[in-house]
Amino acid sequence: MRQKAFRARDELLLGSGLTVIAGALDAYAYLEHGAVFAGLQAGNLVLLGINFGQLQLAEMGRYLTALLAFVIGIGLSRGLQRYLEKRQRDNQNVGLWATFGLLIIVLATTGVVPDWVATALLSLTAAVELQLFQATMGLETVLNVTATLLNGTRLKDREARQKALDALTTVGSFVLGAVLVAAFSKLLAGYTVLVPILVVAGLIFWQYEQNHRRKWKH
Repeated sequence: MRQKAFRARDELLLGSGLTVIAGALDAYAYLEHGAVFAGLQAGNLVLLGINFGQLQLAEMGRYLTALLAFVIGIGLSRGLQRYLEKRQRDNQNVGLWATFGLLIIVLATTGVVPDWVATALLSLTAAVELQLFQATMGLETVLNVTATLLNGTRLKDREARQKALDALTTVGSFVLGAVLVAAFSKLLAGYTVLVPILVVAGLIFWQYEQNHRRKWKH
């Protein structure tokens, strides 16, 4: 039971860290690269529809670029995931390093490439993270949290309440990522991408420590 509890806690910490990154990516893309979302493609579809309805055809390209890059990222990530499974490699570890590498490219090209290229890179990064870690975010998560929390309260289901609290932690982490980017955006501007980079670096170090401890115990 104790080992199971530790595993659940580790998964929650990892999931929360990944969701901080997801929130940070969306906030960064929106604030610094033309009001486009990196991972929340439902938001991009709404904005695409608004621009189409107002006949602002020139503005539609940024959203189409983000959507296309996200789809390509999902396809590449699935291929990589299948390859790693055949090779019996750690998907999470490779995914973290892939996310880190893509964000370093975004940082290195800040102020050099146009916004649509930066948005494409950010959407590609968000797709890698979403596919490899199966991060859950957005409206669907909020609905699940509400339903689970209501069930736990009404039926006095302790397990349901715990699941709801875990989901609330994940949703809060998404908001935290957006808050951190917004707080530093005036100071760092385009270099606010350092926020998700530091979080990814922290997760890589944390996972390394966890793996080292497991090997030491065995």
